[in-house]
Amino acid sequence: MKNLFIASVIGPIVPGIIKSLAEVTRRFEGEWVTSKVIKLDGHFSAMMKIAIAPEAEGELKSCFEAEFSGLRFFFDEVLADKDTAFTSLHLRVDCQDRSGLTRDIVNILTDLDLVIEHMEFNRVAVSTIGQTVFSSTLNLAVPQGVSTESVVELLEGVTEGTRVKVL
Repeated sequence: MKNLFIASVIGPIVPGIIKSLAEVTRRFEGEWVTSKVIKLDGHFSAMMKIAIAPEAEGELKSCFEAEFSGLRFFFDEVLADKDTAFTSLHLRVDCQDRSGLTRDIVNILTDLDLVIEHMEFNRVAVSTIGQTVFSSTLNLAVPQGVSTESVVELLEGVTEGTRVKVL
């Protein structure tokens, strides 16, 4: 049986870095069960759920830190709440931007006990209307008992003119 753990890594973008990390994992007969990579302004952050033989886990972690000394690694156990059933909900939120908007959206979602699996947002100044427009895509894990309609309704109330589209 294989162990599962989460490896998080951050650092500057170097061509082929993700491929190199995957090759090292395979060298220890490990595999990435799932991964997420984010790149921003010359830096990247990645999270990988790794499955590996128990006797190779420590060696892999040490090898990551030794071979990629310019990166920072964090290792955590896999946490899974098996008692709560979740469904996925993908949304797009568009509205006029204002101060505190992202905080208010996150507060609505956390008050409903939703898990934000991915949130990406952009703010764009639109000179023809003289305003900044906020647009966000959200991937949420929604616990049983919370309806899509209630999530949409609460998000549409975050500020006047907000439009929420289920993707």
